[in-house]
Amino acid sequence: MTTIGMVTVGQSPRVDVVPDMARLIGSARIVERGALDDLGPGQIEALAPEGDDEILVTRLRDGRPVFVGKKRVTPLVQARIDELEHQDVALTVVLCTGSFHGLSARRPLIEPDKILLGMLRAIRFEGRLGVLTPSTRHVPQAEARWRGRGFDPVVVPLSPYDGGAGAAHGAGDPAAIAAALAAGGVGLVVLDCMGFTRETRVDIEARLGRPMLVANLLVARLVAELAGA
Repeated sequence: MTTIGMVTVGQSPRVDVVPDMARLIGSARIVERGALDDLGPGQIEALAPEGDDEILVTRLRDGRPVFVGKKRVTPLVQARIDELEHQDVALTVVLCTGSFHGLSARRPLIEPDKILLGMLRAIRFEGRLGVLTPSTRHVPQAEARWRGRGFDPVVVPLSPYDGGAGAAHGAGDPAAIAAALAAGGVGLVVLDCMGFTRETRVDIEARLGRPMLVANLLVARLVAELAGA
């Protein structure tokens, strides 16, 4: 049986997304690790983003969201990749759509941001690119990142971690989210966070009437192909 490693920027297990991915991957065995698995509250607080560090939001084991800085958490992500490779995984998936630099692996390493970019460049669609980002704090960096990749983005915040409520994390009503995307003239929408689920896609897509890409499901389908499922 093929063994797949999955590394979250937060704490494992990611019960909110990995089960849905596993159903698409099939018979492969999944081993999860989290960059924050062995850290206490104070150590996690010390990883908060500062200055121009890219903001990442992830999930703790108890379901609470937490913001971390990409530069500070990257060495911990690398350590988990190394750990899984020592356990002879066939490949490793990073459960984050943030753009990481300098990660290394001896075996195939799946980085979702590169998959999303490649897929979107392969699809011709009319209108602007809609982007759901996981908090209001992410909006400026998401706009800059997708514009830098040659798209004209309409970026709307929606938290995948608080059930669609809670202004502190940029959440909003699905009807309002769909209206904002429609007003921006989007032709296709990417759910730019591994925490977004199929249910979110179904809800907003029904209101918006535009195709949507769910990052974790797209990645799972690629992993299934690589694993021969």
